Amino acid sequence: SLEIQLRVLGSEHPDVAASYSNIGIVYRAQGKYDEALLQYQQSLEIKLRVLGSEHPDVAASYSNIGIVYRAQGKYDEALHQYQQSLEIQLRVLGSEHPDVAASYSNIGIVYRAQGKYDEALLQHQKSLEIKLRVLGSE
Repeated sequence: SLEIQLRVLGSEHPDVAASYSNIGIVYRAQGKYDEALLQYQQSLEIKLRVLGSEHPDVAASYSNIGIVYRAQGKYDEALHQYQQSLEIQLRVLGSEHPDVAASYSNIGIVYRAQGKYDEALLQHQKSLEIKLRVLGSE
């Protein structure tokens, strides 16, 4: 699929970036984190060139990279990626969006893994407040 997309669409196309990301998801599920990172970074580079830095798909790429770093126990790197994702989401989607809530939750998970429980609690509370406002309590 990727080879065909590259031939037909060229390397600078959002569908090609999505394919790299999908391959990264498979590698991540297999625990092949270095391979997953390479795919996610390739996807991110294409998205940055094609979509620009202020796009929800770019934020999603940073989040995906953060997930891999978190799985590797590289918490500072994961936190950096999640924060980049959150900053883009806040600018592009606004503060009242489920993706923003997910980013706060991801940041909270990293803080919890680092033993920074007060910071973790704060991030999870932010996430919950957004979810309650946006999605309701039911």
